[in-house]
Amino acid sequence: KENPALAGAKLVFKSPYLLSIVAIVGLYEITSQTLDFQFTATISHYLDGPDLKRQFATVYALSNIVALFVQIFLTSFVMTRFGVKTALLVLPAAIVIGSAGFLAVPILWAGSLLNTADSGFSYGMNQSAKEALYVPTSRDEKYKAKAFIDMFVQRFAKVLAIGVSLGITTYFADFSSKRWLSLFTIAIVSVWILAARYAGKRFHEMTS
Repeated sequence: KENPALAGAKLVFKSPYLLSIVAIVGLYEITSQTLDFQFTATISHYLDGPDLKRQFATVYALSNIVALFVQIFLTSFVMTRFGVKTALLVLPAAIVIGSAGFLAVPILWAGSLLNTADSGFSYGMNQSAKEALYVPTSRDEKYKAKAFIDMFVQRFAKVLAIGVSLGITTYFADFSSKRWLSLFTIAIVSVWILAARYAGKRFHEMTS
């Protein structure tokens, strides 16, 4: 009997549609790690002691409020009214806007809101849209390919993201250089957007 992981990998690598999901998953992990590095570095640069802890708590609370609002009021509305393709583009669009803002003005709140741009839209909007992409796939793709993506691709992407983070820490040690990481983020997200557009288009074709 064929190994389920190997069977899932075969299904993924022969399907451009599933490969686009792989790109969405993997590029998000790398992007999120970079944003988190900029976010924590910004707060640590501008604040210390109780003020630093207070800022982290404030930003996390804000991100949770945004995430809750998006989940309750926006996710279903966007997916129903505008479709999965649009829902897939909300998170990368928010990240591009946040990164461009930090690149232009690397101040405390510009860096802090990078966390909100990520966390506020990833757990509700992006996760729901990503899961919806499996609806028109075959039974094997739903279980074997999805399991491969969730278990192996996502974990590998996390490990790769940590490696990227270590490299970032080495080459962007000075705070003044950290704003330029936003160019890297925008470049990565540009590829992510292409994958999301393709996945959204194929989803529409497969469900029409």
